[in-house]
Amino acid sequence: MSRAVFLDRDGTLNAEGVGGFVTDPAQLAILPGVPQALARLHEAGFRLVVVTSQSGVARGLYGERELARVHAAMHAALDGLPVAYLHCPHLPEAGGGYGGPCSCRKPLPGLLHQARELLGLEFAGSALIGDSARDLLMARGLPLRTIHVGTGKSVPQQLAELQAAGFTPDHHADDLGAAVDWLLARA
Repeated sequence: MSRAVFLDRDGTLNAEGVGGFVTDPAQLAILPGVPQALARLHEAGFRLVVVTSQSGVARGLYGERELARVHAAMHAALDGLPVAYLHCPHLPEAGGGYGGPCSCRKPLPGLLHQARELLGLEFAGSALIGDSARDLLMARGLPLRTIHVGTGKSVPQQLAELQAAGFTPDHHADDLGAAVDWLLARA
């Protein structure tokens, strides 16, 4: 079993797209310092896994094929470091085969459990990094360190949502580089 860092995508690794969705590789904008931060995690022995909600698939804004192209472009831009890109395409009220309840829509932990099973990862000693309350709430009840980054959604709003849910992240960092500094100092 290996330790991992589970990473949200939009707002954590790359800038949010128009309307909150990155539908084409040309729209992909990796945030400053992200490749270097991921390289440091990799060198420290963490396996990197992207866990992302992609309800744009259920909304009909893009398909699985377009999403795969975005992830391929991201993988190349990040020097091939994330070992997997797991996504939830669902939206409870949507149709087209992507509606209804699921266990992988954040804040549910389904994507984390999928990653653990598929890749032989352990939660103890691992971490979850994201820019939203939903990202971090998926770690509720799991032995993961949680780090909120301020590079995406409104920080005061997300921290208020976490507080309302009775959840306190282990750390808040301005960006992924600062999150990695904090995590590696405790690894």
